[in-house]
Amino acid sequence: TNSAWSVFQEHNLLFIKGEISLEEAQIASAKQIEQMRYGPERKDYFWIIDKEPRMIMHPYRKELNNQDLKNYKDSHEKNLFTDASNLVEKQGEGFIEYYWQWKDDTTRIVPKLSYVKGFEPWQWIIGTGIYLEDVQAEIKYLKRRLFVVSTIIIFIIILTLCYVIKQSLSIENKRRKAENDLWLSRQKYKGLVEASTEGTLMLVDGKVIFANMKFAKMLTCPMDTIIGLPFNDIFETKWDDISEKFSDPNKSVAIETKIICANKVMKEIVISISKIDYSGKDGIIVIAKDVSKQKQLEKGATKLSEELQTSLQLMNQPIKIFTKELLTCTLAFTIKDAACLMSKMNHKAIFITNGESIIGALNDSDIKNRIAAKGIDLNENVAQFMSAPVASISASALLYEAILLFKKQKVSHLLVKDSDGNYLGSISNQDCLEMQRNALTYLVQEIKGSYQIDELRSIYNRLPIMVNSLISSGDNVQNINRIITSVADAISEKVIELAIDKEGNPPCEFAFMVMGSEGRSEQTLKTDQDNAIVFEDSEENHQAYFLKLAKYINNNLDLIGYKNCQGNIMAVNPKWCVSISSWKKYFTLWTKSPDPQNVLDSSIFFDFRCAFGKKELVDELRNHVNKETEHNSLFFYHLSNSIVTYKPQIENGFINLKKVLLPIIGYLRIYSLFYNSFETNSFARLNQLANRNIISEQRRNEIEKMYSFAMQLRIKKQVFQILDNEVPDNIIEIQKLSKIDQDTIKRVLSEISSLQAELNLEFKGGES
Repeated sequence: TNSAWSVFQEHNLLFIKGEISLEEAQIASAKQIEQMRYGPERKDYFWIIDKEPRMIMHPYRKELNNQDLKNYKDSHEKNLFTDASNLVEKQGEGFIEYYWQWKDDTTRIVPKLSYVKGFEPWQWIIGTGIYLEDVQAEIKYLKRRLFVVSTIIIFIIILTLCYVIKQSLSIENKRRKAENDLWLSRQKYKGLVEASTEGTLMLVDGKVIFANMKFAKMLTCPMDTIIGLPFNDIFETKWDDISEKFSDPNKSVAIETKIICANKVMKEIVISISKIDYSGKDGIIVIAKDVSKQKQLEKGATKLSEELQTSLQLMNQPIKIFTKELLTCTLAFTIKDAACLMSKMNHKAIFITNGESIIGALNDSDIKNRIAAKGIDLNENVAQFMSAPVASISASALLYEAILLFKKQKVSHLLVKDSDGNYLGSISNQDCLEMQRNALTYLVQEIKGSYQIDELRSIYNRLPIMVNSLISSGDNVQNINRIITSVADAISEKVIELAIDKEGNPPCEFAFMVMGSEGRSEQTLKTDQDNAIVFEDSEENHQAYFLKLAKYINNNLDLIGYKNCQGNIMAVNPKWCVSISSWKKYFTLWTKSPDPQNVLDSSIFFDFRCAFGKKELVDELRNHVNKETEHNSLFFYHLSNSIVTYKPQIENGFINLKKVLLPIIGYLRIYSLFYNSFETNSFARLNQLANRNIISEQRRNEIEKMYSFAMQLRIKKQVFQILDNEVPDNIIEIQKLSKIDQDTIKRVLSEISSLQAELNLEFKGGES
């Protein structure tokens, strides 16, 4: 009725706009509704009267058209049209009951229920109805069907109960026999477990049934709380990972793992696991030995060795890369002027010039101890208190040579000269010592203490030296990626802080997100920006502020060395600087209405990570992504297809290592999204998938070796290019690799095809 009523409304609007007359509107409406039919036989119809009542239109009883219906009654003496008019007058719409002909059959009169609704502007009423006989017939059909279904269900229940009773009697007899056998077996093994001199426990059906006091002390909990615990609640290693190793049930399996103590402390242990027959069941004897203290000593020694090795590598780097810009003043400066300049420029020493020559130096220690502590007037001339002459060193000297010269000269700063004797800058004893102590910590702390973009660019330019040292020391690729990303995160955080200082405090909570390689914590030395901003929903639009903030951030990151994204996936792009609700709409569009190009273009966004700001906003977005991708087979079909169809290969003797890594990264991204993981780093994703038994341990090891091999080649190539003043890229000439590396890269390409085949098999169901 509402659908037909809207026809009145539509033509009345045309009348109001003056496009047609009222009479034309009413005639057109009546004709259109006269043709409207519904129902299984397409014979149900609508009729129209006015409030007098007078018949405007009846498709089957045309003799009633334009007739006065005040005295019209059905076969049971009911004034149905008058009743309809009165009902509409009181309520606007409602139901009436009466007797009427069966559809277009004038010889058959049956009960009918109609719904009527008034159209006030024209004083018209529209109505249509259903035949009560149809309803009763449908009810009878449903009753018959329900009776048949109920009878079948009752019969099935009776059969099931008979079967259950029979089985229960059989099970009870077996249970009694098993209980007797179990009691005898329990007594035997309980004695063995209690007599063991090592921490021992026994499990049946995956749960502890016996444990000795030695194991209870190791777990730091009462004996009775251990009984009934499953294996996975006691040990870090999961039972499913161990069970695969029992190829020979007659041999024990020994593994290193961790025990989860009552206070949640993890202890390093070695466990020996043996299978036994326990009354027809598989029983497990676990003997545990605490090796946590030994492991701690080994880790400490390894860490110390790595730090020493890194420091030794750094000591052999030229000091030119550690040189800072000179801060100078003339002989006319007062102590106060010099101190103010040092404070403003964040320098700990100032060099005094006479013409083109540097004749002395004054550091913060001189000002504190030799001047301020003795109450000397700060308006005195710097020349009276400067240290002279100033020691210098060649820019080609190595870091360890500078440290030796500092000890010999007993000075805080050295001038650095080039081969022609020109001053390049200075280096401080404190910086050298900090560099010697901890290279990464020093870099991060130096970034935090910087307030000039030039200083941050200088720090960024020293990163390849550190990476080269780590590669030379044999450090693994995970650590190298982590260090590169840690420096990038620290620089980004500092630039954002400087941006906020410039633009003022943000009007609402926000987060600066990084995507792509930085989002995965897998940056190399050739990287561009992939970032965005998400801010809280608000009644006011705060985008203008965050776009100004983003412009400062993106421009200065580009100046430092993190080049602008060629695809403009940066926070300064208004499309990627929006509220949390807008970001959710993006991901909903990408996941719910996927197409191949759409998925390919958006895949970089699924590796997002919070680099600065309110992490809860990013977590909320991650939860939304996991919800939208859950059971979304079509999305995963297109996402996997973008990886399956990607074929990295050797072309004309060269190979792009970035293209080699993309299918591996994509494989891990797809499975992590499919299983609702919050991880973005490829190694973290890999480990989580293996720990959750989504992929096998063998597959984990294969992927880890493939990824590490390609990434290490990539970073090593870029380091050498940067040190040779070349623009870094990802292209490797195959013939320049060793024979082993050539064979390995070919094996990696073959294994990538295996990963792609697995993806194709796993997610091809979404094609339909």
